Amino acid sequence: MKDFILSILTIPGLFILLYFFGLVSQGYKKKLKIFSSCLFIMFIISLPFFGKIFSYPLLGLPKFFISSDLNDVKSAVVLTGGIYKNIINKWQPSKNTEERILYAKKILNKKDIPIIISGGITQKNAPSEAEVAKEFYNLVDAEVETESLNTYQSAQNLKNYCKIFDNNLIIITDIFHSLRSYLSFKSQGCNTILYNYNSYLIELKDFIPSLYGFSLFNNAVYEYVAIIYYLVTFKINLLSLF
Repeated sequence: MKDFILSILTIPGLFILLYFFGLVSQGYKKKLKIFSSCLFIMFIISLPFFGKIFSYPLLGLPKFFISSDLNDVKSAVVLTGGIYKNIINKWQPSKNTEERILYAKKILNKKDIPIIISGGITQKNAPSEAEVAKEFYNLVDAEVETESLNTYQSAQNLKNYCKIFDNNLIIITDIFHSLRSYLSFKSQGCNTILYNYNSYLIELKDFIPSLYGFSLFNNAVYEYVAIIYYLVTFKINLLSLF
């Protein structure tokens, strides 16, 4: 159900839906109005400027109320973001997972702390995402948590691990996913620190239509829908935030 909703609210499903409404509408003027609206929406969404403004709550809220001070960090938790088979038919981390591991390595270069990689088996006949990431990047000292299939399960499975380190864990994911990660872990009674990602700055090129604009929009919609889903299914408990 969630995937179906996402396919409608993101590109290209959103435009296909609007185009369909135009086709079945009665009257030339009404069709023209719907098609014109579809083109205008396409133009707006294609602007990276719009994507950055639209996604600002996902990027700004974590910085507003979550500590990113690394002085008290005692352990790092990396939430994986996918794996795939390369051209020689071997599993390797996705670009998303790779970026998260590199964030972790950047921290480890500054602070000698234990690291745990969380990610289970998300594809048929595949190893766990955590094991693939550990082996691919030769993180011999890293622990792995291989049961979790999503953010909520990672928070559940690592809440006791969080207590061991007096809640001084840093969660490493990606900039869009950081808010949902924090809310999920907080709902399990775990106070975490988030990696201090660089904010998106508005540049002149952000006012030029591009595929990057569509990507920003899709990523933001995915996270907004995921957070709403977590709220209505009580995977995120807002009362735990206070």
